[in-house]
Amino acid sequence: MTTVSMAIPSRSSLRVQVSDEVRGRVLDLGQEYWKSKIRGGKLPARRDIDPLDVPLLLPQIILLDVARAPWDFRFRLIGTNVFYHLSRDWTGHWFSQIDHMAAPSRIFNNCVEVATSGHAFRSQTPYVGPHAEYVSAEDIILPLADDGVTVDKLLVFVEHFPRSQPRG
Repeated sequence: MTTVSMAIPSRSSLRVQVSDEVRGRVLDLGQEYWKSKIRGGKLPARRDIDPLDVPLLLPQIILLDVARAPWDFRFRLIGTNVFYHLSRDWTGHWFSQIDHMAAPSRIFNNCVEVATSGHAFRSQTPYVGPHAEYVSAEDIILPLADDGVTVDKLLVFVEHFPRSQPRG
């Protein structure tokens, strides 16, 4: 009888290098893709988003469920590069369960803004994750709506930027 090891991969083994084709353009490409899914002025639904359309962006993606009354957001999907930069795997967790993401945090408020307005929101934040060589992260939060109007999911693209290397 053969035994198969089911070892959980380490965080560093999950890291995928950002392709040179998309480096520095992740947010723009993510927004262009999202805009391409808008039909008749209606927001795209989750079913309109096909991961095979954007394989180079998948490591940089987050998909959030939206709850209302009270507002909350749950991590449904976290791309491998985003996971690499987080303090832990938050898949399945609500923002309200995570001290630095719960209301009234900046990320929480940004998500409420997008879920309320139905408009994309782009921001830059200082990086506070486990890797000292990174200094900032940029993200774009994009609304999704099964009915084309009421936001029920948020599609997020994130890119992390390292500290400048000394030039010699």
